Amino acid sequence: MPRRPTSLENRLGRYQAARKSKVLAAVLKPADASRSVFEVAWDVLRSQAFPLEVTDAAELAERMTRSEAFGAAQAAGWVAGVLTASFAYPPATDELPDAKLCKLDDQVVAALGADSVWHANADGHPLPVFNESGRGFGWSSITRATFDVVVVARGSGLDLVLASFDED
Repeated sequence: MPRRPTSLENRLGRYQAARKSKVLAAVLKPADASRSVFEVAWDVLRSQAFPLEVTDAAELAERMTRSEAFGAAQAAGWVAGVLTASFAYPPATDELPDAKLCKLDDQVVAALGADSVWHANADGHPLPVFNESGRGFGWSSITRATFDVVVVARGSGLDLVLASFDED
């Protein structure tokens, strides 16, 4: 009897744990049309006990919208990058994460759909291979940690919240 495929939510959830110096939150859930994706993200970050610098969902939204929103066409690698990249100790090479994680990245982007809207607190991609040459990595801090990245997306009736920070 073939094994039933694991849901995307469960596969993302496997990464939601402290990994070395990196703390993660990875949540994919049905969208709540009565609330903004930033309100959903605020609840997720608070429930994970992130050391937040922002005081409420409105301030989170303000910091997340300092960089332009992007669509599914530009979302490649963001899931894998948030789940694996270390901002305190960036990789020496531009290698992509493992094939299974790249596949999960593709599946999450596809599940959110072509019309999904993505926001990040960064204006550079977390994986160096996706950054434009000469473009730096700047961000609006969400946590009190030295380095953090938060990505939210809404599309196809789903909300995605990804967050990580490197502890000092």
